[in-house]
This record gives sequence, structure tokens and C-alpha cells, in this order.
Amino acid sequence: MFIETLNLSHFRNFSEVALSPSPKINVITGDNGSGKTSLLEAIYLLGFGRSFRPGGFRQLIKEGNQGFTVFCRSQDYAIGVRRSSDGEQSLRLNGANVQRMSDVARLVPVQLLTPESVDILLEGPGQRRQFIDWGVFHVEHSFYSDWVAYTQLLKQRNSLLKQRSLPVREDRYWKEQLAYYGERISKSREKYLEELNDYIQELAKSFLSDVTMEVRLKSGWDTSQTLFDALESHTEKDKKYGFTSVGAHKADIKVIADGVEVKHRLSRGQLKTAITALKLAQGKHYQKIKRQPCIYLVDDLTSELDSRNQELLCRELENLDAQVFITAITGKQLSDKFQKSPQMFHVEHGVINE
Repeated sequence: MFIETLNLSHFRNFSEVALSPSPKINVITGDNGSGKTSLLEAIYLLGFGRSFRPGGFRQLIKEGNQGFTVFCRSQDYAIGVRRSSDGEQSLRLNGANVQRMSDVARLVPVQLLTPESVDILLEGPGQRRQFIDWGVFHVEHSFYSDWVAYTQLLKQRNSLLKQRSLPVREDRYWKEQLAYYGERISKSREKYLEELNDYIQELAKSFLSDVTMEVRLKSGWDTSQTLFDALESHTEKDKKYGFTSVGAHKADIKVIADGVEVKHRLSRGQLKTAITALKLAQGKHYQKIKRQPCIYLVDDLTSELDSRNQELLCRELENLDAQVFITAITGKQLSDKFQKSPQMFHVEHGVINE
């Protein structure tokens, strides 16, 4: 997908914005706090339904207004997202109302790189599950419905466990259903990682020439057992603590460098480079399967990578023939990183000039 026009209304510090970006490289410059990252945030919202920055949706509404609207048009789609201060969300696709954010998100495949992206490798498993599930969601059509069913079943069982009102016969039903959908989810993740590892290893050779990288799945239970058997063996523990302690919702991935988890093997700078390789690998895999590129959002590129890896990333992004949005303080920081001159935008006081 390529965004041909992007319109923002009462979003962050912008009153009204109308932008016609290049289908290739777009560089957004401006002082800190000018709103550069807010533009990336608006595009991200179309692909995820939320911000990548901390806080709720109300912080996205420009002060003094009752809601915001983000609208984009591509060659094939016109997509609009509106959130009001009372929490109501409206989604539009080609002039018609849609109910599920997933129907919009599937059309806007976004890859994000920010200074905080390295936390995927350093923090808890939630961000790593999100990393892998983004890829599975976009290439395996049944994954979303499996995940919705599993999540609803898990919520119901956990509610009954908390109430201490789960008869053995009824609990067996919940465990059978959780096992069915949980194993389907795990198989989808395993298949995806098998395919993704080829791209990871190729990109690692470019960005970390002396490191061999791979990603392994931790399913969320002891896979020497079926998920049903694992749930059975943890039943008493689950009843004691009031939640389901094993399953697809407990999955994680191990990112390995030379046989060791990356956070124990790589320096901080190398970790930033590693997450760049992982994100590009996802984008390349998506492009191969779906025959169209992702949209890449890169916030503050020059602060994250050294000069050599900045040039490598810019070269990779150009070769992908994808639409890219990069923020920087000044255009001079990136002027020599691209073979062809990017389209330049400058943000100041809530106004964007080309």
C-alpha cells in the first residue's frame, strides 16, 4: 500500500493537515516537540488502531476539541478513523462503515522503528508476542479468528477460576476448547518463524556481519505434552491462583545470537542494529507473501544507529521500493544517505510545509 493523501483533523498539535507524500522516501524535519513523531503516530494508528506512545486515545485529541480524525487515501482504499472524547470510534472504508479495526489494519501494514523498539529484545514477553503476531496476522488469514476465539475462552475460564465456581466437567470443556485454538495459534506461529528466520539470517549478515541470528518460539507450555494435558496438569495451580497459567497467551520468542540470547550477547548499539534487522526481515517476508510492500515509519533514525548502519538501513529501504516516513531534526543529517533525493517536509508550530 502507498498513501497518496493523508489528512489529520484535531490530532495532537495539528488543527488541519493535508499531506501528499511520495510513494518512496519521505523525510520529516523539525525541532523536538514540533509534531514530527505525531505524523508517524497517525499513520501507525491506521495500521494498529492505537498509538505507539504511552497513554490513552484522549491524549491524541488536540486540546479544546471533542475528537480527532485520521484519513488516508491510496490507489485502492479510502480509510478513515475517528475517535471522540467519550470513547466512541468510527471506522470508514471506501465510504462505508466498518465495525472491526482488524478489517482496516489488514490493509495498512506498518513497520515501526523508534528509539524504544529495542525494548522488544529487553523487556517482557508481551512486546515479543506482538512482534510475531503482527506477522502471522498479516500472512495467515485464519490466525485472527483463532486468536479471538482463544482470547474469549481464556477470559471466560479465568473469570470462573476467580469465582472458584468451575465444576470439573465444565472445566474440561474450557480446556478442550483452549487446547484446540491454542495449538492452532502455536502452529501458525511456528510456521511463520520458520519462514522468517531465512530473512533474519540474511539481514543479520549485512548489519551484524560477525553474528549469526535466529528466532525460536517458546509455545507457552511444555510441548512434550499436548496443550490439553498441560492444562490438566496445571488445573490445581490455576484454581489456587485464579488464572490459566499455561497456553498460547504465555508464548514468547527467544532471539538468539551465536547460540546465546541477544540481551546477553550483544552491546546496546548492536541490539539497536538487531531490532532493525528483525523489523526489515518482517517487512521483506510480508512483501514476498503479499506481493506488496509495508509502510515503514522510522522515528529519529540518526539517534539509533551509527553512520554505517544508517547508510545500510537507508539503502535497504530504497531497495524495498516501499513508502517510507523518516523523522530527523534537519534534512542535512540524511542528505547523503540516499541515492535519490527524498521528498522533504518541515513541521513547525503545527503546520507542515513541503
